Amino acid sequence: MTQFSRTTILASFLGAAVLGGAALGGFTGGKAFAGDGGKCTIATSGDSPTAKACAKGGRAEAKKMMKQMVKQAKDKGQKFTCEGCHKDLDNYELTKNSKEDFKKLEALVGG
Repeated sequence: MTQFSRTTILASFLGAAVLGGAALGGFTGGKAFAGDGGKCTIATSGDSPTAKACAKGGRAEAKKMMKQMVKQAKDKGQKFTCEGCHKDLDNYELTKNSKEDFKKLEALVGG
């Protein structure tokens, strides 16, 4: 086999893999491509910063807001983590203590 043939075969294989992923309706590895925002299922009402972010840009915007709030709490000497409130970071299922901890986080950062 010549060098050209190996390169052609490799390029064809990679191209097929990319097109195959695109043909699956915009999904790779079971996760939607970035940019779809994802539909919020938790912060769907109220006037909290997270609910407002969710209404504005879906899960992606809510996630940004939560990370910002966690950073603000850290700057004030308190530790909050995603895993402290969410059992699963793919579907954001909440832990038993999540609502109480969220209230504490909001009070700390002025939400």
